[in-house]
Amino acid sequence: MEHLLTIDRTIFLWINNQWSNPYLDCLFSYIITWLGNAGIVIALVVIFFVLKKPAYLRQHLPWFLAAMLVAGLCIFALKKMVPRPRPLSDFAPLIEAGTVHIHVLGKQLWYRSFPSGDTQTAFTAATYLSFLLPRWTPLLLSLAVGVGLSRIYMGAHFPLDVVAGAVIGAVFGVGGWWVRKKVLKPSGSPEV
Repeated sequence: MEHLLTIDRTIFLWINNQWSNPYLDCLFSYIITWLGNAGIVIALVVIFFVLKKPAYLRQHLPWFLAAMLVAGLCIFALKKMVPRPRPLSDFAPLIEAGTVHIHVLGKQLWYRSFPSGDTQTAFTAATYLSFLLPRWTPLLLSLAVGVGLSRIYMGAHFPLDVVAGAVIGAVFGVGGWWVRKKVLKPSGSPEV
């Protein structure tokens, strides 16, 4: 396990330090990372549904919100159970010694790191919406990956936190879609 965590720290430092530049600072901190904020994602989805097809508000919004809520609760529970420190805490002795620098954008986060809630939010939304709008799948998943990368780039999460958040988000996105199909079209009913 320690070997895996060492690789995780190495990848974190590579993305966080080596990718650092003013253009990515702007892109990740002012645009991409906000797509991991549940309130913003839900507002954008509601606006999209209203503009694209208002019937989606009734047909999909409750299921989408349920998937987001349950996935968020899962993240909350895991953060309470897994006491993994944030990068700033984990590297604190090395930062103080001057041997490591962490490129931090936004608020300095110190509390538990595993898993990434922002990444989970982005992947839950992207996965559910990919079933609804399959032609948009590449864009939706690219934005979700961007959110995950932004969390590493901004110094908030390790790569394993992001991968776990992505998997949890994708599972609950699929789950929300699957439950909706099962509830609205019980087995034995002909497809319409």
